[in-house]
Amino acid sequence: MKKPDLGSPITKYSVKELRWSDLLRVFLPLLLVVLAPIIYGFWRTLYGFSSFGPAAAASWGRTWFLIGGILVLFLLFYSLNRLKKAHTWIEIYKWGLYFHFPLGRKKLVNWEDILGLTSYSVKKSFFGLGKKTDHHLILHSRIFTPILCHPRIKGFGGLKKNIKKQVYKRIQPKFLQAFKAGEIIPFGEVNLSKRSLFLPKQEIPWDYLEGISVQKGFFIIKLTDQNQIKIPIRRIQNLEILVHFIKTEI
Repeated sequence: MKKPDLGSPITKYSVKELRWSDLLRVFLPLLLVVLAPIIYGFWRTLYGFSSFGPAAAASWGRTWFLIGGILVLFLLFYSLNRLKKAHTWIEIYKWGLYFHFPLGRKKLVNWEDILGLTSYSVKKSFFGLGKKTDHHLILHSRIFTPILCHPRIKGFGGLKKNIKKQVYKRIQPKFLQAFKAGEIIPFGEVNLSKRSLFLPKQEIPWDYLEGISVQKGFFIIKLTDQNQIKIPIRRIQNLEILVHFIKTEI
């Protein structure tokens, strides 16, 4: 399926769009900054050659050419990074999602092919300063390896809300039907059935469960013997549905 055949998107989320105005407001001033030492270096070279000969011409402009070369590299890296962001976006359609990545790579994912979501946040800081939080959303599908939504995408909260709404309304009834049939429902590293809660190396009957909570990036299972088990929520799929099942169905 080619891009024109997808229909009209409901909404689009981009990391950072590239507009014509950016050429005037951003790239043109940067280009002038890069050219300034190079042009001055040429002037120094010509002046040195005309006034003092080849030796002066070779040395007087060298430093400015070096500065200009370094600035050219910085401009190149900045431009590549800017283009990478401009070519990273997600479009939401009635049928599913269109992921566009740099170099023209793309993924088309139907809502019905999405098996679950993993959502978590990571706090970062640089030597204790400039603290920020990255919000991650990973899609698990039948077709692709896990797809990571770019944490810097604009309107990330709205994107996550829209995807969860579409996915959960499709998979939650299926999970409930399977649960009532006595099947084991997968939630990443946590699975459950009518009988027990299943962890990678442990099975916990519901009688031994005191309660659950979600705190500081962990899914916490409280047991009747006063012990508790912590599982990072980045290893759990469809956390909200898991919590809902335990609180309402068990």
